[in-house]
Amino acid sequence: MSAPSVNAHLTARRILLTRAKPDDAIARALRTAGARVDALALTVSTPLDSAQLDAARARLADGGYAWVVFSSWRAARAVADTLPRACSRGTRIAAVGETTARWISDHAGVSADLTGAGSAVALLECFPAAASGARPVLIPRSAAAPDTLPDGLSSLGWSVEAVDAYTTTPADAADIDADIAGNFRAGHYDAAVLTASSQARALPLLLGPPPPSTRVVTIGAPTAATARRQGIAVAAKASSPTPDAIVRALIDALDRPAQADAPEERDS
Repeated sequence: MSAPSVNAHLTARRILLTRAKPDDAIARALRTAGARVDALALTVSTPLDSAQLDAARARLADGGYAWVVFSSWRAARAVADTLPRACSRGTRIAAVGETTARWISDHAGVSADLTGAGSAVALLECFPAAASGARPVLIPRSAAAPDTLPDGLSSLGWSVEAVDAYTTTPADAADIDADIAGNFRAGHYDAAVLTASSQARALPLLLGPPPPSTRVVTIGAPTAATARRQGIAVAAKASSPTPDAIVRALIDALDRPAQADAPEERDS
């Protein structure tokens, strides 16, 4: 069976996107495909301040790291003003995907030396092994981030310094749109899209479990695994963290019979 085309219509399908950002490329792609999209931020990200982060910023500006690796634009935001000087001193930049790389270019005025295909695993597949005596690698990251990147880089021979740069927490229940919440609980959405593990954790807390008629689509295996741990059945995972891939995954999920929506596997 061939993969569904992004040109296939999602006409009249109601989709809940569990993030809200200006000119969201995912929301735009879904609407182009004909879907009716409601965007609702289930999480709030807050920058962190710490002596460890201040020390890492100073060392980065002085060229103390061989690489600085970013898995999100929020992580890059924490050290953006140090990047031009760091690059001038030989530090290289790696971004997990195009969105993060573009943010770095737009806001720090420097280009990523290495851009992955949108996941930590994909970035590790193309990351070079450490040479003898190499300077360490800095990873500014979310306080809730898994250790995929640090562990993977360590296995490549790098000395890694992972520093919490921001935290992501569930939104305040009082800030959740009552109409959207009511429509979700009543099963009025054909599907919901989770783009991060933090959203998967926040969904049952703020909206309750998805009704059986609402298919859940995630970006990537880590978010799918988190969703399943929350008792959420995942109908489909996008093959890549791109708007087109998310549209394809939604088309696939909505075309399949309801019984196909059981969790794919049990996480150990």
